[in-house]
Amino acid sequence: MRLVPKRWHNETWICSLRGHCVPAAVAVHLREGDRALGEDVGDGTRFSRCLRCDAWVREDIPTADTATYDVVPPWDEIEKPRRGKPLQDAIFMRLIAIDRGVHAVLFGTLAIVLLIVQVRLPSVHEWARSIADGLQTAVDQTARAGSHTFLHEKLDSLADLSSSELTVLMVTASVYAVVEGVEAVFLWKERRWAEYLTVVATVGFIPFEVRELVTRVTALRIGALLVNIAILVWLVWNKHLFGLNGGEAALEENIDWDAILASPVAPARTPVEH
Repeated sequence: MRLVPKRWHNETWICSLRGHCVPAAVAVHLREGDRALGEDVGDGTRFSRCLRCDAWVREDIPTADTATYDVVPPWDEIEKPRRGKPLQDAIFMRLIAIDRGVHAVLFGTLAIVLLIVQVRLPSVHEWARSIADGLQTAVDQTARAGSHTFLHEKLDSLADLSSSELTVLMVTASVYAVVEGVEAVFLWKERRWAEYLTVVATVGFIPFEVRELVTRVTALRIGALLVNIAILVWLVWNKHLFGLNGGEAALEENIDWDAILASPVAPARTPVEH
């Protein structure tokens, strides 16, 4: 089963969001050796090749006042976009960062709620005890007492909840919110140490998720466990953590620019008017 459409290209999608990477479009003059990057048409316009998605963009030739360069810089001085697997990996990293950001918001919200409950704990105790007593009185007069036992037990536990228990829960939720928030921000910025932090934190969460599954199996819990395992495996293997899969030395982006530029697409066939 495909997760994306058959003709989906990450490069085209990213260009639609960020714009094309066309160094020839910002140079006043093109030289003979720049034909793989751009070609003047002769009517004051130019086809310029996007280095990310390979589209040829037709625009007016820039003037000296609007251009970034007089001529296209040497190849090793041009900022090259990611494409292929490096781009795909970067997208996955952003998705993991978003996932961690959502977790940070949820844990942060939980910590705030627990703080409010702790501040109002005496009134919460009184409320829960009153509801429990009223429920018990009403149920005792019916033949459905057994079906309400669970609710009554939960209200009793809420009425007996201590300030120290709330503090432990609040601190735990706060720590999780901070850790997940740090992961989200620095995974988005692609910091390598954040990848290690995410792996360690994910491994730490898995035993709790397995314990929850043992207690009660739900589709949501199974899904959360599978997502975390998939993230863990992907990070360790694709990002070459802990020396696996070639280690950090294998992180070099493997884009064969010589092969890409050796077979440029004819601009007349695939123009993109801007």
